[in-house]
Amino acid sequence: MAITDNYFFIELEDLSEKKIFPYHLFVFNPANESVSPFLKANSPLVGDKLDFLEFILSKGGRLAVDRKQKKTFLSTHSLIEEEFKGLQETIHYLDEKRAEKIQELEKQTSILGEMKFKEELLSSITDDDYMSMIERVRLETDTFSARVSHTVSLASYLCEKLLVEDNFVNRVVAVSYYLAKNCDMKDEQTLGDLICAAFFSHIGMTQLDYNLGHKAHLEYNKSELKEYKKHPNLSHHLLNKSEVELSNRCMNIIFQHHERNDGSGFPMYKKGEHIDQLSLILGAVSHIFEYSEGKVTGTKTNMTTVIRNLKNKSFTAGLEFEFGDKIYESLVNIINTETEEAA
Repeated sequence: MAITDNYFFIELEDLSEKKIFPYHLFVFNPANESVSPFLKANSPLVGDKLDFLEFILSKGGRLAVDRKQKKTFLSTHSLIEEEFKGLQETIHYLDEKRAEKIQELEKQTSILGEMKFKEELLSSITDDDYMSMIERVRLETDTFSARVSHTVSLASYLCEKLLVEDNFVNRVVAVSYYLAKNCDMKDEQTLGDLICAAFFSHIGMTQLDYNLGHKAHLEYNKSELKEYKKHPNLSHHLLNKSEVELSNRCMNIIFQHHERNDGSGFPMYKKGEHIDQLSLILGAVSHIFEYSEGKVTGTKTNMTTVIRNLKNKSFTAGLEFEFGDKIYESLVNIINTETEEAA
């Protein structure tokens, strides 16, 4: 709860020439954002007490009055609430910043037009350049409220700092973000959970043999595959140890992003409704990019070919399809547009 929910700030000059007041005075310490009693009602503000108050104010402290005594304060000093500055609603600087970001997004949207996921994705695939989509995500997440949760604020911060270049992780973040919105998952908490999970999902790979991260998955022997399957647990463990504040859902997405709808995934071999939809979205997008980049087979494959094989469910070594009907249908809808244009 904000300090201003219970108290309002006044200036020393607001007390005018009076030395005794029928209300209590408090002081606010900005260092720890705490409020402490300073002078009880009907006690004189003179001598050492006044000197001490002036010292506190000179160090950045604030003089405050309990909102329960608002009417008493106003009548004592013959003030009108609507005209007294201390009782006017102030806008937090984070809200001001958000308003500016919203204006910037609106400006960019008026120039670039509304984001159309199908067209933007197909253009990115054709040009092998996802920077436009990545930049759109950065602009949108810049407008996230700072009052939803720590995870949402962290997602906005990570996007602001990291979505400045076209790379593998940023492609996964951007496409996962818009695929979730395409599946009607649009609230800031949901998107924030997904974004943070996309950034952190493979952090556990840093604890494995370096060569595993640079070897095609289909080339793993049994021992290497067993090691590789540990990375969701390791990611989960590292994030817990780091004490970074992430929502339970975000942590579950990270833990489950290799689960598959038919139970063929890992580490818990979950099925269907037991898997978070966001985990399946992240898993689908990550897998498609990994396959296209050659991380699965050792050979790069044109993204258009990958998505055509997905649409047709063509058996191709290492290409997975089991991400659930909702996600599959969303992908097929995009793919159908591509095939119609190619016809």
